[in-house]
Amino acid sequence: MVHRFAFLAAPLLALPFIVYACGSDDSAAPPSTQPDTNDEEPDEDGLDDGGSTVTITADDGGTSIPTKIRYVLVIVKENHTFDNYFTGLPGAETSMTAKLSDGTTYTRPAAQAADLSQDICHANSCAVNVLDNGKMDRFDQNNAGKLPFIRYTEEQIPNYWQYARNFAIADHFFSHILGPSTPGHSVMWTGRSLSIDNAKCNNPDGGKCVGSGCTADTLTTITSLNPDTCATKKTAPCFDVPSLTDHLPANFSWMDYGGPQALMIKSVAADPNYKTHFRKGADLAADLGKGQIANLTIAHLSSGVESEHPTAYPCVGENFTVDIVNAAMKLPQWKEMAIVITWDDWGGFYDHVAPKVTKCANGGAIEQGFRLPAIIVSPYAKKGFVLKTPTEQASIPRLVEELWGMPFMTARDKVAHDGTAGSLMEAFDFAQMPRDPLLLQTHACP
Repeated sequence: MVHRFAFLAAPLLALPFIVYACGSDDSAAPPSTQPDTNDEEPDEDGLDDGGSTVTITADDGGTSIPTKIRYVLVIVKENHTFDNYFTGLPGAETSMTAKLSDGTTYTRPAAQAADLSQDICHANSCAVNVLDNGKMDRFDQNNAGKLPFIRYTEEQIPNYWQYARNFAIADHFFSHILGPSTPGHSVMWTGRSLSIDNAKCNNPDGGKCVGSGCTADTLTTITSLNPDTCATKKTAPCFDVPSLTDHLPANFSWMDYGGPQALMIKSVAADPNYKTHFRKGADLAADLGKGQIANLTIAHLSSGVESEHPTAYPCVGENFTVDIVNAAMKLPQWKEMAIVITWDDWGGFYDHVAPKVTKCANGGAIEQGFRLPAIIVSPYAKKGFVLKTPTEQASIPRLVEELWGMPFMTARDKVAHDGTAGSLMEAFDFAQMPRDPLLLQTHACP
């Protein structure tokens, strides 16, 4: 049975669109010295008018591709690190202890089966502080005391652990930048983070901003970022950058659920039929249940408790993911499918593996961010495999391109990382007998 959870109501803010813009104000201060007041994700889910109502179709065999995978489903949840969700997973690099800023060692406690008392700062300034030049010892100096150190156990999120134990998981998968949600979501389409924060409605009357991305009104702005200099600039959340949608194989279809993140891309918004590519996140399991699936589906599940965004206890969100994966596995297309389940940013939670951060000339620190989980579910995923290859969020669009023989966006945009990020292809074995679906049961939430 598919559970349809109601998403939280919210003003129709434009989504946080993150994009590096050319011509940034090079006199701007490094991101780590600027106040980060806009690290919260909006609760908008889909287009203002509800998105498309058309039937979703896909190329089911007419177009030649180099692998057995014709359907890619990417599920992007909110705000958790690898250590926060998978401490103790066999074969994975995790740590039960953490360094504190006073030099002592702290044994990380299991999370309580309840909502958290508060959200944790996960803006760039907070990320740079807790990183402490790679020492990873200032997480207790964030805005939540020792809350960042909690770990969710296998008993609390059993189905995520089931996917990891039965399919593949990457334990050296990093966020693209040290920042909040929109940077991570935008990477899925463009191979790059395009801003340092989330989009903001600047209506002085306190009213709505209308539209999203390139369709947003002039009151909506985002802080774009020059990745070489770390200079920032307030700009419209609309950018002329290459994306996966530009060079999909002939007749391959795509859908954006829950975003609409892809609307930050000018070439997408210029399509007079762009609305046919966007649906609400709450519609995904139902559409799959009707047999409707695109060749490429990216689901930005960033609204309500289903997203797992703190302060929410992750049980409802995990159940939501299971409903989607179960619905996908029941389709005849399962035998040609790859599902990636991942999270958009660190959410302020502890992780003990230091990312390889490159600093800008002005001292700002942007790329890369902390470790995130990335689970690969497919008939051709290696069972119980832990991928050790250093990868990052741009490895997901790279995977799409490698599976389908597409050119890397890096060739057209030197800032895009899909051509340089580590590959997830080692998680697959296309010579093995295709794996049967693993239909899991949702569980009661406290």
